[in-house]
Amino acid sequence: MQTNQDGKSKITGVVLAGGQSRRFGRDKGLYSYKGKPLVLRAADIIRPLCDEIRISTNNPEAYTQFGLPLITDIFQGCGPLGGIHSGLTHARHDTVLFIACDTPNVPVSIYHFLLNNMHSHNAIMPAHGSYIETLCAVYHKRCLPKIEEALKNRVYKILDAHNEMGVRYVPVEKEDFYSTAIFHNINYQNDA
Repeated sequence: MQTNQDGKSKITGVVLAGGQSRRFGRDKGLYSYKGKPLVLRAADIIRPLCDEIRISTNNPEAYTQFGLPLITDIFQGCGPLGGIHSGLTHARHDTVLFIACDTPNVPVSIYHFLLNNMHSHNAIMPAHGSYIETLCAVYHKRCLPKIEEALKNRVYKILDAHNEMGVRYVPVEKEDFYSTAIFHNINYQNDA
């Protein structure tokens, strides 16, 4: 993997903070969790791997305070797949890491694991039990045309958009970093 002069990999990180937070009652990414807004916690998780970090949000005015580049959905109202599409579109690098702002327990080691196991796949995400964690993922920019095609065809579910895209779902239960708590997401204020 190529690196820049600081030794960081040429990887773009995208924090997905574009959700409507209906169940939460207010913008989740701005919620202070253990003394820090969830969006910044997510950025801090991926920062060691990325030399570019962007926030994907449909509420950019509220996120300018964090000093990170902001992107909004090109395809509005399409859910997280719209954020992934915009993230890939605006990323400076071919390798793009995605993290949901509401999963503050995801360890950076999972991204090391995904990057090391991506090989020639176009995208990779962790699987455990019957779950695939679609918002803890690494994509290559070459996924962009297929994702755009899916959105144009009104296919908004991430797993449905992956058809014929060369995505790897890699089991993580036996890895040292794994616990049932790492993918816990904050949907309600009492989840925090």
